[in-house]
Amino acid sequence: MRNKTLLIATLVLGLVAFAVVRLSRETAEAAPAATPLVDPAVFGSLKSLTIKSGPRTVTVMKSGEAWTVSERFGLPADVENRLLPLIRGLQKARQHGQLTANPKRLEKLGLTESSVTLATTDGRSVVVEFGKPTEDGLGNSARLAGQAFALRTDFSTHLEGDAASWVDLTLFSAKPADIKTVALNWKDGRVELSRKSAGAPFEGLDAAALEEIVATLATFRAAEALAKDDADAAKAPRSVEAKLTTFDGATVTLAFAKLAGTKPDDAGKLFVRVTHSDPKHPANAADKLAVFTAPSWLSEQIPASFADFKKAGQPAAPAAPSLLPIPGPAPTLPSPLQPSK
Repeated sequence: MRNKTLLIATLVLGLVAFAVVRLSRETAEAAPAATPLVDPAVFGSLKSLTIKSGPRTVTVMKSGEAWTVSERFGLPADVENRLLPLIRGLQKARQHGQLTANPKRLEKLGLTESSVTLATTDGRSVVVEFGKPTEDGLGNSARLAGQAFALRTDFSTHLEGDAASWVDLTLFSAKPADIKTVALNWKDGRVELSRKSAGAPFEGLDAAALEEIVATLATFRAAEALAKDDADAAKAPRSVEAKLTTFDGATVTLAFAKLAGTKPDDAGKLFVRVTHSDPKHPANAADKLAVFTAPSWLSEQIPASFADFKKAGQPAAPAAPSLLPIPGPAPTLPSPLQPSK
């Protein structure tokens, strides 16, 4: 009797386990897979992306193998920091069901404030509007063009509509140790030093000062790109020209021009023109498209004249020796003379 009871209990437990496994499998199979927010085929033939964020809009176009910013003179786009993160975010984004079709709720989501338009080489155009984050924190609400309802998505990448922030302003980049020769030319003088080998120190009286300047200029990122006919750039007088020659024979020239400010608290503008000995270097193409300004702090790093350069390299005058107190009792001061009676 006992064995029979154990057998029945075992059969019951087996049936229960089988039912649990079967139900779990059916539930998993019934659960729909999250649909991509954007058709993956779109990314294989992208021609441009137009990003709208608030009142600002920027269009990034593909030209050959390069991406350029239409609203900034066709300058190269910042692919690593701007374009790739956005594309990857859109590729990973999934739809997680309908959020709402209520017109009043749709209005509160702010779906008309931000959007991304993806255009392809075969004429397709996909528009995705993005609104406020969903209440569960999954991601931003979204709506595809033509839909009357909003979607729950896991997209949360920041959208930037400022065209200036999309430009790659790095005009030249090299390791400071790979700079063989540095030459600085002012109206009132010139200095030039070289290294014997990569990584070796510069040799000469002003070696330490030039090491600092090379470290500052070896990777040069402009502050802003302006139109070629910028009036301030046209009247800015030349300040200094720096030539950096690498061990492989390439030379980059950075020509600075400083326009003084018109007010006591106005630091003015420091313009820079960057050209490269290789005609195919991106700096030469950028130079034909725009005028660039240098970061304001660079004015303190690059002397405006040869006289300033030499003055900065002079050792500071020794401080006057302080007078040490002489030990002993305090001296007795004579009393004032008393008037005679």
